[in-house]
Amino acid sequence: MKTNIVLIGMTGSGKSSVGKLLSQQLDLPFRDMDLFIEQLTNQSIPELFEVSEAYFRAIETEACAELAAKETYAVISCGGGVVLNPENIQALRKTGWIVFIDRPIEHIIKDIEIAHRPLLKEGKNKLYQLHEERFSLYQKAADFRVENQSDLEDVLNEIKHHLPEIIAHKRRR
Repeated sequence: MKTNIVLIGMTGSGKSSVGKLLSQQLDLPFRDMDLFIEQLTNQSIPELFEVSEAYFRAIETEACAELAAKETYAVISCGGGVVLNPENIQALRKTGWIVFIDRPIEHIIKDIEIAHRPLLKEGKNKLYQLHEERFSLYQKAADFRVENQSDLEDVLNEIKHHLPEIIAHKRRR
């Protein structure tokens, strides 16, 4: 049964911010995939990318499988590139409702920190290229899409509106 809420979208789309607040409102644990990967490997995401992007992506796939298998009634925030491997989405979809947090690139560019985002070391214009490459993958992977261009409370309410009642009203004891 699907009991997790899985957040996907571009880097800087608000997955972590939305995820933390959503987990608080629904009284569910929050799992940040990048943090999980860093704890798993004892290395930072930039360090893993220094080896190679392929190396990082292989670890990301392991992390998707592990989180999907072991978590129930959790909010999972994924890295922006999780959709690049269909195996990741298959694993996450088995136990979770996949929510595409769609935030306009112009809004992301205004406030994104590129220092800890290895794929953006070429500059903020790289965001447009990544968006073009990934947008259809996000749409295809998602059970539903939520626009993040207004108040965070509106985003949270829209997500909760789309969730099955079993998740939206689950309270952990």
